[in-house]
Amino acid sequence: MRFIDYLDKFSGTLLGVSIGDTLGHPFEGMIREEIYAKFTIFEDYLNKHKHLFNTYTDDTQLTIHTTQALIQGSGFNLDNFIREYIAWLDDPPIGPGFGCISSIKKLRYGIPWENAASNSGGNGTAMRISPLGLFYCKDITNLCDTVLKTSQLTHSHPAASAGAIVIARAIAYLIELTPETSIPIDRFFTTITSPILDSNEPIWNELVEILDKVKQNLNIPIEAGLIKFSQAGVRSPYFIEQYLGKAFVHPYTLSTVACAIFIFLKSLSSFKDCLYSLATAGGDSDTVGAIGGGLAGAYFGLKNIPEDLVKIVKGSKRILKLSSDLYNKFKERYG
Repeated sequence: MRFIDYLDKFSGTLLGVSIGDTLGHPFEGMIREEIYAKFTIFEDYLNKHKHLFNTYTDDTQLTIHTTQALIQGSGFNLDNFIREYIAWLDDPPIGPGFGCISSIKKLRYGIPWENAASNSGGNGTAMRISPLGLFYCKDITNLCDTVLKTSQLTHSHPAASAGAIVIARAIAYLIELTPETSIPIDRFFTTITSPILDSNEPIWNELVEILDKVKQNLNIPIEAGLIKFSQAGVRSPYFIEQYLGKAFVHPYTLSTVACAIFIFLKSLSSFKDCLYSLATAGGDSDTVGAIGGGLAGAYFGLKNIPEDLVKIVKGSKRILKLSSDLYNKFKERYG
């Protein structure tokens, strides 16, 4: 029987989010070809310009607050989540998306969450959802129900909840694997799409179709895949014509999730290679890095994350402590 070090996986996941976020932040809003014009070897650029990689963004901040809410309630508790998300406003937020900050400001003003949530399909829920994938990895029914509740606190749009469910389910699946064995691709996609399959919600079914295309195109280069999926599902007036045929990942949830999963599955040689590819995707690079970094961290675990990448994260010791606290609550609840 294969031994899984769950603490190692919890720590790897939360650090993976923050590393991807930190590495991608300086490139946010840039086309991939513009990013790659800056260097021949990314690691050399990183070492020479460490001052550019001095912080994570709201992706990591909200992941931390999600983790804290789970720890406080030994699982999902609505009041804890609302309180933690409101507390984020005092961090203060770094590069927040409209959907998150507008809805959370309404929560602070005492507006009920049902009326506060933004009708945004942005990626602000998928980026923060990895702690739920960790905590509920042995309880998939509760995982999907809880992710939906958590997502709808800030984003009422079905695209946001679909992406969050897929990413959380992927985290729960990947922590049961090890890098020593290859990922069974068909089973992976079946697993992560099963919670949103055959839904009455057309956008959920659309994400299933997009991810099926991702699976079918894993043989093409990363650049080609990013051009193909960087605006997947985006419609007028949100589709960005000037980036047609370019690698510029849209902040729409379906696009971001598709690109993060595509790059992750194309970059399984090492955690470092995977994170470098994610962070330089172009467009919403910090969130691609955060979402994909969580997937990579869940798969590779902390033991396979180079120390220099751990050190680049602001407050990495705090994140490791939160990982340990979340793991202990998980162990108490699920043994």
